[in-house]
Amino acid sequence: MRQPDNKILKVGIVGAGGAGLSQYYHFNSIKGCRTTAFFDPHDAGIKRAQALSPLILATKNFDDFLNAPVDIVSVCSPDKTHTEYIVKSLAAGKHVLCEKPLTDSLNDCRAILQAEKNASGCVMAVQHQMRFLPVHLKMKEIIQGGKLGKIFYMEGFYVHNLTQRAKLYDLWRFRDNATPLVYSGCHFVDLLRWLLEDEVTEIFAMANNIAFPEYPESDLNIAFLRFRSGILGKVITAFGAGRPQDHSVRIYGNEQSIENNLLFDKDGHFQVFHRPFIHNTFLPQNSSLRNKLGAWYLNAKSVLISRAVESLMTGWRMKDYSYSVQSYPLRVYEHSYAVNASITDFIDAIRRGRKPKCRAIDAAKTVVTCLAGVESYRAGRVVPLGKYWLKEFNDT
Repeated sequence: MRQPDNKILKVGIVGAGGAGLSQYYHFNSIKGCRTTAFFDPHDAGIKRAQALSPLILATKNFDDFLNAPVDIVSVCSPDKTHTEYIVKSLAAGKHVLCEKPLTDSLNDCRAILQAEKNASGCVMAVQHQMRFLPVHLKMKEIIQGGKLGKIFYMEGFYVHNLTQRAKLYDLWRFRDNATPLVYSGCHFVDLLRWLLEDEVTEIFAMANNIAFPEYPESDLNIAFLRFRSGILGKVITAFGAGRPQDHSVRIYGNEQSIENNLLFDKDGHFQVFHRPFIHNTFLPQNSSLRNKLGAWYLNAKSVLISRAVESLMTGWRMKDYSYSVQSYPLRVYEHSYAVNASITDFIDAIRRGRKPKCRAIDAAKTVVTCLAGVESYRAGRVVPLGKYWLKEFNDT
């Protein structure tokens, strides 16, 4: 059901933790959207929501939340709770956006897909924002253009020290034994699936719990993937590494290869196919001039530094030294931009009555792939995806 472009879409957010607070600012930065309600079962979450604006309804009663004037429900609660809130919201006729992962079990995937099927006219999307990063969009363009030749291997890294963040708002990750591969590794399992437009046929994974021993599950997961096409892949998820975030992607073809934003050929020549840009940070509509200038200044510094470094890289390349340049010195990861772009796509899907770019069924396929990986590292064997593949996937 299309929504008029001039209609203000009222947003209710489930969960006033880090993701929920972030989405509050993102939704309020999009023209035609306004956050009007928060649901959180905890007093601390209610206080955080109330501190945002006196005009926001903040409640611990989910029925009251659904009965509030909201058109959209954004689910930003712990992974195990997603299904209950999604199913009830769709049944109430709300459009739904869910944080990744969609859920953490096969039965919950089935329940969500059935609820979406029953909710005619409601748009549901999952926020796998890696699909919306400009560097990843360009990667997919290069792959589809055939520049890499025959792709035979790809890998993605989710290296993110969560030793403090895991305790920041709530201890749900500890209570629920949230597995790194499902909770965070889903980012890159989904990204590799999306880049290739291919599915995994079998997975072998390993894990340990050395870097973050107080975490009740493993803190390192390494998953090896075999795709239907025969391409092999690897996803590394690390919660306790003593370094800044690393979200690197490597894709090897027999003609050319990609490492993050560099395209290499066999002779060591390279091309920078994506660069930092100034407008990579969303700003709320009511953002102060100081905030706008500050964001521009930070982004402009990255742009200027990147251009200076590229000049040096190019000069070195002209000396005909093989493998002289192997990586780009600046991290290109516009997280806020990608989150905002994924929400904007969801809003546009509602306005135009179309399917969003990351649907529930897409995210469910990522979840079942990750669940097979969890079984693999716990059992110490290769797990075929066939035993996890839902019959609902064959209906599309």
